[in-house]
Amino acid sequence: MIPLTSWNTGEPLKHSQVSVASSPPRQPLASGDSVNFMVLSSLHDVQMTVTNVEVETQADGSLLVRWDFDGEPSFLDVATGPSPDHRAHRHETSVAASETQLRLPRPAYKRPFVSVAPHHGGPAVVAADRHVPFEGVTNFRDLGGYRSRFGGPIRWGMVFRADALHHLTEGDRTLYDLLGLRSVYDLRGSDEHERLPNPVPSQLLTIIGRPTADPGERQLEGTTTADGERFLCELYVGLVQHACVQIGELFTAFARADALPGVFHCHAGKDRTGVVAALLLEALGVERSTVLDDYELTARYRRRHHAQPSYQRLIDLGMSPEAAGAVLGTPRWAMQQALEHLDRCYGGIDAYLTGPAGMRQEDLERLRIRLVEGIDT
Repeated sequence: MIPLTSWNTGEPLKHSQVSVASSPPRQPLASGDSVNFMVLSSLHDVQMTVTNVEVETQADGSLLVRWDFDGEPSFLDVATGPSPDHRAHRHETSVAASETQLRLPRPAYKRPFVSVAPHHGGPAVVAADRHVPFEGVTNFRDLGGYRSRFGGPIRWGMVFRADALHHLTEGDRTLYDLLGLRSVYDLRGSDEHERLPNPVPSQLLTIIGRPTADPGERQLEGTTTADGERFLCELYVGLVQHACVQIGELFTAFARADALPGVFHCHAGKDRTGVVAALLLEALGVERSTVLDDYELTARYRRRHHAQPSYQRLIDLGMSPEAAGAVLGTPRWAMQQALEHLDRCYGGIDAYLTGPAGMRQEDLERLRIRLVEGIDT
């Protein structure tokens, strides 16, 4: 067995160690499996590649596994394990690739990973439910698995985004410790940090969406849903403009091996965290549409009772219920506008990070090497 610590050191892996490396010889299919071995044999020499795997935990705890593939459909081996290292995974079943999905009983692991690979050998693709199932913290998500134009996918278990960690329960601590986090970056303001402190060691790195000389709270205007969404758009553009130095500091920190695995969070894990996550995914070469998909996932995991204090605060500052409700949403166009502002005003993510954000080019390259599989060092 590969020790758990081997997947969360943050050290660059050799090409032969990444999760898309050639898989070891397959275990034989169970005799009871309904497999046409003549078809299997005829397809042995036809190359089939698994291109994408998604895992979603169902209400009963089972895992719904979906996959895409290129080439002539043959048979796939599906395995599970406690880490992204597919070499340590246990074979669960073999299935026709054309099925494109199956449901697995939930394994005993606290956080299960699933690997899918052609039965006769070939690259294994590893995935997990990116939502980490804490009891108290509801929007804690792994940024691993997204495809990058620089190499393979982003490494699983290296960088997480989250809502406020003061909601962690005693029951959450076992799973939290399993993640092996070496750094926690709190993007909230000092008042939030002091009023609702994290129960784990963390570093305050406040990001704001307006000039630092601007006064703090002020009355907010807005009576319609469109007004609320425009407020978010202006906030996101403001964060790109005015939090660039702090964003550069965070990404430079993540370029160091001793900071990984790491997590960054704000209050809801939606706005400040959402902008930082979007910029990080852009820096790692993730397609824009996928970046926006990740932003929208917050709507699935954020619980209503956690959002109620923020909603009431917006009302108290002058927003109508309709506008305040929109501010708590995840309008795709608002984040898209912020990223288009980045392209238009700064010339893209690289120019932004190595310009106003203050990153060195070598640190940006090191960040990609540490977080994206398959980049040659």
